[in-house]
Amino acid sequence: MNSPSVLITGGYGCIGSETAKWLIRHTAARVIVCSREVSESRTQRVFHDVDLSRLKFLAADVRQQKQLEEILRTDVVTHVAHLAALQTPDCNAQRDLGLQINLAGTQNLIEAIKSCGHPVQRFVYASSIAVYGPRAVYPPGLVPMLVEPQPVNVYGVWKLAGEHIARIFHQDTRVPIVCLRPGVLFGPGRDAGLTSSPTTAMKHVALGLPYEVPFRTRQDYLYAPDVGAAFGHALIDTFDGYGIYTLPSQTVDTYQFVSEIHSAAEELQIQSPCQITVGDQEVPFISELEFAPFCQRFPGVPHTPLHQAVKASIVTFLDQRARGWLR
Repeated sequence: MNSPSVLITGGYGCIGSETAKWLIRHTAARVIVCSREVSESRTQRVFHDVDLSRLKFLAADVRQQKQLEEILRTDVVTHVAHLAALQTPDCNAQRDLGLQINLAGTQNLIEAIKSCGHPVQRFVYASSIAVYGPRAVYPPGLVPMLVEPQPVNVYGVWKLAGEHIARIFHQDTRVPIVCLRPGVLFGPGRDAGLTSSPTTAMKHVALGLPYEVPFRTRQDYLYAPDVGAAFGHALIDTFDGYGIYTLPSQTVDTYQFVSEIHSAAEELQIQSPCQITVGDQEVPFISELEFAPFCQRFPGVPHTPLHQAVKASIVTFLDQRARGWLR
């Protein structure tokens, strides 16, 4: 059996890069990392810790269907992970561009897959917990994974629409499709989006600087390398049909998360005092989402304990500081 040829759109991003790294470390796949901008300096910064010989970096825009089709055909792509998207702040600020990239870009990629001239074996779509409404609209206890979505912004609306586009793609072609709904990512690679501030706080610890996380709300936190592994398993593990899954998370409020940062900084004997505080904003995101169905379907995916993940993240940022990449 030939090794998989995996295309990752948004491949320099937090999830995309961790997915690519997991594939290189755990499979024989060839990985095509696509981004609107590709540079040697960015490649070395993001992928310095993996073998680059099975990685290929291509500039591509999901608004350009013919460009995508040519990549799929030339590299005989067998598996696709679609992660290219604008984050919530950019979608709110640039509605038309967000629509073109987050929604039309998904349709463009699907049409390119249909036209590339060979069968694709798996399509994994990065949705989001933004498809859900605020926690207050759901009853106490675990929120069922497939509860009725009630997105509160255009980012969530477009992600939900993307799931439906993927479902119709499966109905038309029978290509196996997995839609994953990540929660609040933290750790290596996280540098954008509404809930990136806990990661920003850890970077400030590595730099010896004070920082306030502006919100105090309970969130479902996910360690970025775990999410990369989740996407890797969803791409490679045996699967048939169409499925939607939320991912394993740690539900804590910001005070608890910051407490873990302080504890990790102390264990790492960071000389500068840890000056991370918590603001009083309430973010109306969902939390306490059920994720057992994903664990049952993809049992090999890691679920790193929060303290261990926070400590490992700070170690990564200390290394980035030493290399001159974190300022």
